[in-house]
Amino acid sequence: MRETLDALIEGLGYRRVDTRWAHPKGRTLVSVGDLLDRGPDSLGCCERLAELIDAGCGRMILGNHELNALHYMADLREHSPKNREQFAATLAQIEARPRRWDAIEDFLMGQPTRLLLDEGRLRVIHACWDAHTLERLPEHLDATILRESARGGALEDVFERYIKGPEESCPPYQDQNGHTRSTRRLPWWRDYASDAPKVAFGHYWFPWASELPDRAPGWLGPGENATCLDFSAGKGGPLLALRYPEMEFVMVPNRDVR
Repeated sequence: MRETLDALIEGLGYRRVDTRWAHPKGRTLVSVGDLLDRGPDSLGCCERLAELIDAGCGRMILGNHELNALHYMADLREHSPKNREQFAATLAQIEARPRRWDAIEDFLMGQPTRLLLDEGRLRVIHACWDAHTLERLPEHLDATILRESARGGALEDVFERYIKGPEESCPPYQDQNGHTRSTRRLPWWRDYASDAPKVAFGHYWFPWASELPDRAPGWLGPGENATCLDFSAGKGGPLLALRYPEMEFVMVPNRDVR
């Protein structure tokens, strides 16, 4: 997805200056995660974010696909046919150049699980913001937290909620990737307090017709203060950004997945 990511970065006004990225108005690009396993050259997407962060004009939070990759490579995630299939394109890049992964692994281990921006006026989380139990979610990973966040670990339930979102049991169905599932994601934003700060998140493969009938980016919840920035770019959808504090949505067509 690096061509699409680059198109969005450039469309937002970021430029290389003497090999380093910068924005003429001093803006900072924030990624809500899931750079891995989403279209071609997902390692390149991580490298691009690393360049922006190193230049001081980028930030990123971890998504479940980054966490899954870290678990998989540390043998904390089952190497089942399903998991390997999901990870196949990224794994092929890793196996082709293992030292490339070494640098990206270090980079990902240094990224936070959530952000509070503009003195708390804007919250950023990958899947679900639950203020009542947020203190249980570590801000950063280390080797111990990585183990505890994996299947059977002491922090598995915490990471499942914040980085994968709450779910409920349902009759079996086939998801967009052809896998049989017996749980479905819950629209937690319907209960997000109307007086809470605005929150931006990803993960949910919008647009949902039940939430955004016109299928355009918008605000959710009783206070219209939550927004999903994942518009299914991994399946050919556009890549979306929220320009803050203007509250403008910026969208670029997909250049990688047809």
